[in-house]
Amino acid sequence: MIVAFCLYKYFPFGGLQRDFMRIAQTVAARGHHVRVYTQSWEGECPDVFELIKVPVKSHTNHGRNAEYFAWVQKHLRE
Repeated sequence: MIVAFCLYKYFPFGGLQRDFMRIAQTVAARGHHVRVYTQSWEGECPDVFELIKVPVKSHTNHGRNAEYFAWVQKHLRE
């Protein structure tokens, strides 16, 4: 099974990010394919994850988030 996670940004010291990492590693350890969609990733990415950096160009948070949502939604449909 492919399990997709959507994070706007990953940095290794955030609480949400630590929770995500623990859950995603558990999912991968159970044999599932982990796909991560993010605008930016800081730090090392585990080899068991498929990391997809979503290209966004807007200069506002609202614009970046709207681009991110539209891009991920289109990618998931393909």
